[in-house]
Parts: sequence; structure tokens; C-alpha cells
Amino acid sequence: MKKIAIFGGTFDPIHTDHVNIIKACKYNLDFDEIWVLPAYVNPFKTVSTSSVSQRLEMIDLAVKHLDYVKVKKFEIRKTVRSYTYDTILHYIKNYPNFDFSFIMGSDQLDSFEKWDHFENLIKLIKFKVFIRDCNHINNKIIEKYNLETFEFDNNYLSSTKIRNLKELNLQIKTVNDYINNSLLYLYERLETKMDEERYFHSLNVGQEALKIAHLNNYDLQKALIAGTLHDIAKRWSEQETIEIISQYDKTLLSEPKPVWHSFAGAFHLKRDWLFNDKEIINAVFKHTVGDREMSTLDMIVFCADKVSSERTYQGVDKLRTLVYKDLKLGFIALLKNQYDLSIKTHGIENIGKKLIDAYNFWVREELKSE
Repeated sequence: MKKIAIFGGTFDPIHTDHVNIIKACKYNLDFDEIWVLPAYVNPFKTVSTSSVSQRLEMIDLAVKHLDYVKVKKFEIRKTVRSYTYDTILHYIKNYPNFDFSFIMGSDQLDSFEKWDHFENLIKLIKFKVFIRDCNHINNKIIEKYNLETFEFDNNYLSSTKIRNLKELNLQIKTVNDYINNSLLYLYERLETKMDEERYFHSLNVGQEALKIAHLNNYDLQKALIAGTLHDIAKRWSEQETIEIISQYDKTLLSEPKPVWHSFAGAFHLKRDWLFNDKEIINAVFKHTVGDREMSTLDMIVFCADKVSSERTYQGVDKLRTLVYKDLKLGFIALLKNQYDLSIKTHGIENIGKKLIDAYNFWVREELKSE
């Protein structure tokens, strides 16, 4: 009789420890197959922060090379909340010659007796419990129902940690790249670091960058990502900002404080999000005052930040139209505007070398050519 382990969960997102439990089921517990069963919505949660298709794509990436894993869509394709009891009944009825067990983490034990139709469920299928946290195990439940417990290669990860940018170095790289490139869990990752006004500005800049990218036949997703994340460190404390800039390049602290967030944001994406796309990182780095070397994406994000839909300063409509018509000329006009405003507000001695250098390279050269 084929031994099947049913591994249910929200998997929002799937992570390394989920995969390590799957491998333990195969190689330590001798299951023939592991059926990964993502839930539409966990009955004890009120919302899922990624879509059904996104969670399925992440699971596929995580188990891509494990031929003994099958992803079952019985629950996730439903339009109502799913209950384990209904699912187990379905599989036992449709596969009477299979020996099923249900895999669960020890973190679920506290709510175990609250599961729907629990008294029938506990008689219906064997439960295998993997120890997630050695310091918190509900031994009372384990003893009461004589549950088997198992250890595995435990990194003590959780989906909550991943959504909140914690211990991403332990996460599956392909899944982490997918999350970054899809801008998943954006609100969770920014809510404690960014006020509402800045958050919606960031979303607007992402959409503006998307529009400008379309007009210039540039990669739409890259533009959306870089635009959306350009101000990711804007509301950081001065101490946090100095710490991360010092880690990478202390000389940047000689630039004016109002532009530090662009450097900190780029380093934050590299260090904490584990972004490996240099174009996106560079666009965030250069979005405040520009640079001698400006790629198409650099110009897109620089311009999108300054002409995004909520901007209402005098002359913005004319500048926005120019950007749409000619990205390079729009960038030069906006750089000149930034330079003039900075000198008027702070004085030329306080605007920083980077803005002066970018202005001399782009604006003065353009004026000479005229």
C-alpha cells in the first residue's frame, strides 16, 4: 500500500523549513509521496497576503526538483474557507488503497482541538508532528492523543519572518527572488518604516515609472519595482541610515542628509532584501540627485519620483509632458529644476558634490550644445 503524507498549510510563502519537513517525510519516515496541500485561507487567519496563483508558483519553485512531491489544489481552488476534515474525507474516499498521514508543525498543537469536526478527524487519520520550536511544545496535547513527534533540519524559519524581511539568508533563493520581483508582502515590509503619505507616494512613483518605461520600450516590471521601492529608507531614523551607509561607503555621509535615504535604500535592498539586480539597486541609489552615468532605468525612476501623479508644484505638468515626449530631455530639465531649487533653498555650499557633478555633466553640456 502506497504511503502518502499530506502536508497542509497556507504556505504564504513556502520556505526552507517546509521543504526540510518534506524531505524528512521522504527520507526519515519512508513515505512514498508527499502531497503538498495549500489552503485557500487558513480558518484561523482572516486574510492571505498573496494570491492563489502566486502561492502555487512559489511552491512549484520550492519543490521543482523533488519528484516525490505532488501539489494538490483541492483546497486552494475553493472559493470558501477550507477545513482539514472535509479534505481528508475526500482523499480517503477517492483513494481507498492509500495509507494517508497528515503532517503538521508543533506550532499548530495549541489550536489543534479547535479544528473543525476534530473528534471525528482525530479518528480518521494518523497525525505526524514535526517539532518547530523546542521551547514551546504542547506536550499535554501530544500525550492526550498519543501523537508521534519528529525532528528535522530546522532553521526556525516562519512565513511571518519571511514576510517581515527576517532571516532571508535562510530562505530558498528562487522563492525570495520571486517575492522581490513580484513586490509581494510590500505593506508588511514597509508599514513600520513608512507613513501613509510616503507609502502612497511610493506606489504612485511605481505606476509613473511603469508608464514612462512603456513609452521607452523598457522592462516594465523592473521599472515598477525600482519606482515603488525608491523611497524605501526615506523615513528611517538618522541612526539607522548612518549605520547602513557606514557599512558600505562612509564617504557618502558627506552628502546632504536629505539625499542619504537614496543610498540607504539601495544598500537596504542589497543587504536585507537580498536583491541581486544591480540596475534596480543603482536606480534607487541615484534617484535623488542623479549621476554622471545614468541608465534608462536611472532616468525613469529619477523622473517618475519628481512628476508622479500627486505632484502639484508649479510647472510639473509641463515637465511631465516633456518626460513623456523625450526621457533624456525630461531628465535634464528636472535635474536643472532640482539644482536651482536646492541652491535657492540651501545655498550652493550645502547641496552636495553629487548634485553639482551631475548638473555639470548633464545640464551644462546640454546648454553648450545649444
